[in-house]
Amino acid sequence: MQCDFNLPNRFDMEYIASDGTKQRPIMIHRAIFGSVERFFGILVENYAGEFPLWLAPEQMRLLPINDAVVPYCLEVAKEMKAKGLRVEVDDSAERLQKKIRNAELAKVPVTAVVGEKEAEAGSLAMRVRFGGDVGVLPKGTVLDRMLAAIDKNVAFAEAED
Repeated sequence: MQCDFNLPNRFDMEYIASDGTKQRPIMIHRAIFGSVERFFGILVENYAGEFPLWLAPEQMRLLPINDAVVPYCLEVAKEMKAKGLRVEVDDSAERLQKKIRNAELAKVPVTAVVGEKEAEAGSLAMRVRFGGDVGVLPKGTVLDRMLAAIDKNVAFAEAED
């Protein structure tokens, strides 16, 4: 619910008061969509687009080093999406440094670099937006830490498995 002083002016609304004078009313109405839009605008401004892990539109991006590991990345992404995580695979032809930079510019909280060693071992070389390299972790550990971080509303690096 909100009090709206603007719309009565815009629509030139008036009523006759008990003393016979013309008065401008104050509108009281529900503004469900306007409120939601303002709320998201405030969130974006507050976080400067760098949303916490639980709120980020893309929580994790997998960065394959070459085309040979793309199927492994797609498999990992599918597993994580099945658990409710928002994960994307950057299978573009860009160099690895460019993929990392693109993920940072997109403000993706967690990225994983995947090479042939990681694919063979069933692991991911983890990076976090503000902390840099976290190290190589088994994909199950990564999944558990992502879910724990979201559940506890903490950064990936702060989450315990």
